Amino acid sequence: MNADACGPIAGRETLTEWAREQGVRVRVACEDWESITYEAVSPGPDGTAVVQRYRCVLPPAMALRRLRLTYIVGLWHDVGGAACNHVRRVVPPVLSSADEAARHDVTLVAAALVEAERRAVCGATVDNLTVYTVQRAQYWRPF
Repeated sequence: MNADACGPIAGRETLTEWAREQGVRVRVACEDWESITYEAVSPGPDGTAVVQRYRCVLPPAMALRRLRLTYIVGLWHDVGGAACNHVRRVVPPVLSSADEAARHDVTLVAAALVEAERRAVCGATVDNLTVYTVQRAQYWRPF
């Protein structure tokens, strides 16, 4: 893929305008507690993909709020007798959800992300993944 083939994107409006001209959609490519990265992918003149991205850094107050609401979700599944572990940081889709509902939502989102990203590599699916931890990111400590 060819990143920034048309020059850097200055803002989300510019990215949206470029995507509209190319006839493609803008999607959220990556999201964490401090930023959101938007992406549009269009076929280039030579047939290769042209990728344009814009990273929107959130204001400090919003970033700290999202950090407090972000969860670390640990999942595992069996691959030929061995445990295959996956860990994802997930911001709940509904920031105002109660803790129990948010934990359920982030578990579903994490399982879907793992399946989309890793199914072809290790066979992870929503059906064979088991949750082993769901913790707030601000309290999570690596082993």
